[in-house]
Amino acid sequence: MRILLISPSDSFFVNYSRSKKSVCVALPLLAAYTPREHDVIVADQGYGDNVYHEGIDLVGISAMTAQAYQGYKIAKYYKERGVKVVMGGIHASVLPEEAAGHVDAVCVGEADSLWGQILEDAAANRLKKIYKSQDLFPMEEVPHLRSDLIRRKRTSFSHTVIQASRGCPYNCEFCITSAMFGRKFRFRPVDHVIDEIKRSKGKLIFFVDDNIFGSPAYSEELFKKLLPLKLQWCGQASLHTLTRDLGLLKLAKKSGALGFFMGLESVNELSRQISTSGAKLGTATLSEISKKIRLVLGHRILVHTSIIFGLDGDGPMVFEKTVDFLKTNSVFISSFCILTPYPGTRIYQRFKEEGRLLHEDWSRYSNENVVFTPKLMTPQQLKDGSDWAGRALYTWPSIIKRSFSNWHHPIYYSVLNVYTRWANHTNHGPGSIISMNRLDKEDWLKSCMTAKGVN
Repeated sequence: MRILLISPSDSFFVNYSRSKKSVCVALPLLAAYTPREHDVIVADQGYGDNVYHEGIDLVGISAMTAQAYQGYKIAKYYKERGVKVVMGGIHASVLPEEAAGHVDAVCVGEADSLWGQILEDAAANRLKKIYKSQDLFPMEEVPHLRSDLIRRKRTSFSHTVIQASRGCPYNCEFCITSAMFGRKFRFRPVDHVIDEIKRSKGKLIFFVDDNIFGSPAYSEELFKKLLPLKLQWCGQASLHTLTRDLGLLKLAKKSGALGFFMGLESVNELSRQISTSGAKLGTATLSEISKKIRLVLGHRILVHTSIIFGLDGDGPMVFEKTVDFLKTNSVFISSFCILTPYPGTRIYQRFKEEGRLLHEDWSRYSNENVVFTPKLMTPQQLKDGSDWAGRALYTWPSIIKRSFSNWHHPIYYSVLNVYTRWANHTNHGPGSIISMNRLDKEDWLKSCMTAKGVN
């Protein structure tokens, strides 16, 4: 068969950035599970790949919620031409009945154990409507990604994506990861991971794991075996696991670690308590969070934070407080997200029960739009404040000031800050906020390093 594997675009990434978007791991993974007797094409529409081909026998679509409608549109195109379409990914897994109305078959959960059967059934013209994985897949059986099918030159700094583990124990109310991949970390054998890195020939590796520091013993073995490869790598980690063992942090740096993406989520202590994200930070106090960030910076490692605006403890002052905190602590860059209650998450169910969902237009469930009624501000205040923060952190004075704590990686720092400044100015309005008065602001700036919390 001639098989086309597609990651649809979403409205945000179509307009925002092809280079900032990372590879959809599901596509090269499914390609790796596909017997070589089949011809496989990988198409990521977010990068501008053509997703409409002739002579296709089977289409596989992997979609998150914001991509769902575009995925349905692509499915309709192929179904009208008599081509069988299978859909999987997070959205189809949490809303299989909805997806089933648009495609021939739906894959629910991890596709690793299902893809072979789906291919057999498609070839025999006996596809079932729903395929559901019963157990989490053993990671020692996960193959190397078909990186040869990815045009790597279009990714950020030509990075190579690697997955060493799945799962997350934190179970944050706004996140689907634990429900989809389990609350325990599952690891691929380190030697398998190292072999895949060697075969990829990549010199900049991005580990897509939710927490590359999830198991100290595993991380130590991985970092030691990365040492002789003399490459650079980035990953995701919680601030707590990143800083609980300084010896491991030093080993990570020695093995080539450039920086880490970590969920700070909120400078508001009440919001952290409500969302349960405090466990990821290892503390509920802002002063300790500041110390941990400075500790990572002290090891010449870049800190990329993720902030969620609109949690139930967030009021109109949270935007200015957040930007001040990030500036004071000299973070490398920060991703500002508007809280999005994705289907399948506990917060989606709670907001639905409370009548706070504004609509279920999945194309707008992208972290860039307000799709619910915030508790302590209006939807417009939330949108305007998020847009304002996206510009305020990347003013020229802010970029220059924060550079002094990130001098050890001048190229990465300069390029990504200037690029993010451009992207935010291009894709967002100037926004607006209710500013703190002078005395409150002075007190807050002092508290950014010493506070015990935020009201």
